[in-house]
Amino acid sequence: MKNPITRWLGGSLILGLLIACGDGGGGKSDSGSSNSSAKSSISLSTPGGTPCAGSFGDSDAFGNIRFQSSTGTTPWGCLVVDQAGNQPTVSGTKSVRVELRPGDCDSSQTFLSGSAVVSDCTSDRSRFEIRQVVGGSTAGQIITYEYYVYIPAQSNFQPPWNKTGAAPLTVLTQINWQCGASPCPGLGSNGYGALAYLLIDSTGTLFVQTHQDFTWAQNAKVPVDGSPFDKWIKIKFVIKSSSSGDGFFQAYANDKPIINEARATLPNPSANISLKIGIYNSSISSVAKPWSTQVIYFDAFSTSVQNF
Repeated sequence: MKNPITRWLGGSLILGLLIACGDGGGGKSDSGSSNSSAKSSISLSTPGGTPCAGSFGDSDAFGNIRFQSSTGTTPWGCLVVDQAGNQPTVSGTKSVRVELRPGDCDSSQTFLSGSAVVSDCTSDRSRFEIRQVVGGSTAGQIITYEYYVYIPAQSNFQPPWNKTGAAPLTVLTQINWQCGASPCPGLGSNGYGALAYLLIDSTGTLFVQTHQDFTWAQNAKVPVDGSPFDKWIKIKFVIKSSSSGDGFFQAYANDKPIINEARATLPNPSANISLKIGIYNSSISSVAKPWSTQVIYFDAFSTSVQNF
C-alpha cells in the first residue's frame, strides 16, 4: 500500500504492517443489497458475546486456525457471538464478529512511518485485526485457508474518496509474508508485506487484490461480488510457499477460481506465510462523507498444510 510501516511492540522492533456464497445460520440471505441501503436482517447494534482474545481456543468460532490479537483494544472490536442471539452463522452455532466504530484506533502500539514514530491514532488509520499465530519458515508447504465472510447491509461501508490525499483503503483479510531468520529489510515494510488482500471499496464491491513481487504495488484486482451484503461468501486461498518461481497464489470465491498466479510467494527460504482478518482503514480523513460503524462476520475457518 502507499504508506508501509514497521511496528514497535514491547520495546522491540517487530516486523509488521499495521494496515487483512453459502447458506446457513441465523440471518442469512440469498441475495445482496446495494451499498446505499443501511437496512439489514441483522442488527448492527453490539450484541452480547465473548471477547475474541479470551476465546481463541474455541474451535466452533475459529476452526483449526490459531489466532492471536494483532491491533485494536476496544471491548466491542472482536466478539465470538452465538446463533441463539440472532447472530449469523454458517457452521456450528458461533461466529466471529468484528466491529469498528468511527474514531476507533489503537494508541498502545507505535510504529515507524518513514522516520517518525506514530500510532494509528496519529497517522490517519483505524482498525481491529487478529492474526494467525506463526512459527518458523513455511517453505516447502502448500497452505490452504478457507472461511466464510458475511457483511450486513450498511451504508457507506467505505465512504467515497474526496479526491484529496491518498484514496481510502478498507482491507478485510491479508495473506501476509514475513522474513524470519534471514532478514530482508529492503522488501515490503522492512521485511513484511502482503501477497493479497480481501478488500471492499466505496461502491460496495468486494475484491481480491494481489501485489507485485514483495512490494505494495497492485498487481491483479479481481471482483468477488458487486453486492456482497447480507449473505455468506466463501473465500479460499491456496499458497505454494516457495522462494523460487515454482510457487503459486490462488484465490477462490464460492469455490470458483478467480486468481491463479505462478510466482515466488516467499522472499527467502526462512520466511513464512500467515493469515490476518478484521477491518483496517487507511487515509480515513480523505473521504467525502463521514465514516459509519462497520460490522463484519467470519465463520467456518479452516487451514491445511501439504508438504511438497
